[in-house]
Amino acid sequence: MDGVGGGKHFILVHGLCHGAWCWYKVATLLRAAGHRVTALDLAAAGAHPARLDEVRSFEEYSRPLLRAMDAAPPGEKAVLVGHSFGGHNLALAMEAHPEKIAVAVFVSAPMPVAGHPMSATMEQHLKGDSAPRSFLDCTFGIVERGSENPAETLLLGPEWMAQKMYQLSPPEDLTLARMMVRPAQMFLGDETMTGEEVLTEERYGAVSRVFVVAEEDKTWTAEEQRRVAVSGGPGVEQGQQRSMEGGNKEQRQRHHFVLVHGVSHGAWCWYKVSTALSAAGHRVTALDMAACGARPGRAEEVSSFEEYSRPLLDAVAALPAGEKAVLVGHSFGGHSLALTMERYPNRVAVAVFVSAAMPAAGKPMALVFQQASQEHRPDDFFLDCKIGPSGDPQHPVETIQFGPRFLEQRMYQHSPPEDLTLAMAATRPSRRFRNDATMTNGDALTAERYGAVRRVCVVAEDDASWSAKFQRSMASWNPGTEVIGLQGADHMPMFSKPKELSELLMEIADKYSGQA
Repeated sequence: MDGVGGGKHFILVHGLCHGAWCWYKVATLLRAAGHRVTALDLAAAGAHPARLDEVRSFEEYSRPLLRAMDAAPPGEKAVLVGHSFGGHNLALAMEAHPEKIAVAVFVSAPMPVAGHPMSATMEQHLKGDSAPRSFLDCTFGIVERGSENPAETLLLGPEWMAQKMYQLSPPEDLTLARMMVRPAQMFLGDETMTGEEVLTEERYGAVSRVFVVAEEDKTWTAEEQRRVAVSGGPGVEQGQQRSMEGGNKEQRQRHHFVLVHGVSHGAWCWYKVSTALSAAGHRVTALDMAACGARPGRAEEVSSFEEYSRPLLDAVAALPAGEKAVLVGHSFGGHSLALTMERYPNRVAVAVFVSAAMPAAGKPMALVFQQASQEHRPDDFFLDCKIGPSGDPQHPVETIQFGPRFLEQRMYQHSPPEDLTLAMAATRPSRRFRNDATMTNGDALTAERYGAVRRVCVVAEDDASWSAKFQRSMASWNPGTEVIGLQGADHMPMFSKPKELSELLMEIADKYSGQA
């Protein structure tokens, strides 16, 4: 998420298992106040393409921050802000470029001491959390980086996040976190983390710093945070952080919604709708397709559309006998819905296409692309998107990465600015599989299976990506499709009209789930 605008330049660094996405509200507010903001994904975090086993050191993990500091023009000083484990990354950047930092802000973050190992603060903190129950449902593992160099990993568990990290945060942000967190290394044995001479008083110690204490933090106490701040020396200013208070949820199971995202997006785009459906008592499964969202891998490594859709196919195949899910697909996700409806028609109560590709039975799914391309569009329709070959030069595949202007003008023009900020941080390059064997096969979807599943087309009336007219045209290819217009919705109704879309999905589920 690259910074734009004037004012001060804030560089935001996330903690373990998180990514640039966790700053989406703060980044939006800072930009609205006229500041430049750069929210970074560290290596193998957030939407960064690297896999965990490819990150062999703490310095390599920190490389995106170090490169950002390297690239800062002479004379410019940034405000570095680090959260939680990100304090270690700030410390390394402060040692490398003290002359480029106006102030370093540690938000409930470890603040190492010059002349001491960076790992000391984390090790001291972990001693207090040594009881097995302290980590609840967090998952510890080993990532193999060769027989000589295995590394321990951590994945934050949903209950741990609910009770220890997000207990006062809005429920939709907890939902977002559950969708977006990735396994991470703590690098406690890394040579940079254990070296006593890595941080010096002359460089790291010379940078002005502020420690923001999260008073209600349950991962480490406010008292422990203050001890860390005091150990940083007399020049550390201390502040307090207040968290937003979230409401309680009363859940009761009714329908099972399976939510599927579009190109370059991930399960994260459903965080508002997922929260609303869960709060109403429904089961929700929001999926990352292959190499999307928080799922590891690169787009060019996904060899086929079926492999891309495998998470959805596997989820529906695993439903208990007799259970039928409400499938909801957005945009390109309609293709994955169609393939699943063909494979498992008896496990789908109703399929809801939200401004989504809706192929016709007996026709190639790729026909949707061909018909959409005939819509009247400006010559610069794709604006700053990056479309081109990726992967092996001998066998390249086409990928697309949405540009900030395209997201703002074609997809999110009615959505809240913080959700556009989130999208700029979380979208990833993706394939569209236009020449894939499954996509070009006219027999892939049959009237007897795909055509037999009840379906609803939710039209985003203000969609600037493809017109409401074209959305209705796709519905007309599929006899019996119910069409419902959603006024004021851009291409991302889950952001521009989350309440209305959530209520509509529940009404559709009530209407169709009881039908034979």
